[in-house]
Amino acid sequence: MGFIMFLARKMQLNNQKSNYEYQLMSITNKLQDYTQFASILSQDSISMSDIASLPTSLFMTGMAELGQAHNMASNIAMNQYNMAMGSGMFGNMQNQNVQIILQQKLYENARRELQKQLRARMNEEEKSLQNQKDRLTTQIAVIEKELESMDQKIAGGIKNQVAGYGLQA
Repeated sequence: MGFIMFLARKMQLNNQKSNYEYQLMSITNKLQDYTQFASILSQDSISMSDIASLPTSLFMTGMAELGQAHNMASNIAMNQYNMAMGSGMFGNMQNQNVQIILQQKLYENARRELQKQLRARMNEEEKSLQNQKDRLTTQIAVIEKELESMDQKIAGGIKNQVAGYGLQA
């Protein structure tokens, strides 16, 4: 009768292992998506093809983050431009091309800084996912060891049951 309890425990362990393996697969996929998004963020200039290659799981989030970074960079650049022009730092700059270049450089600097901050957040999320992945991997290994033990106990239980009837297994 004892080996039946071991069989029930083994089924429970297999179910738990399956759940952990599913979670592990999900986290591994998320990690790959975050890594891909981080590689896009590390570029100086993000093109439309880069945006199109965003992972599907992060597409809407990525678009929102990039849109927000663009808007914030535009606001920062405009504020810096207005402060620079208001302070008389550039005198009475009449050349419109120079003004456009200055605005563009201020925007690029602000966007780079915001992308760096976003990459840092993504790295923190990746670290968290990696910790979860390591924890699940450890739990799966513990379950596998217990499953091996269950197999031995079940085999021993069967031998004892068979021996009780005068048979050999």
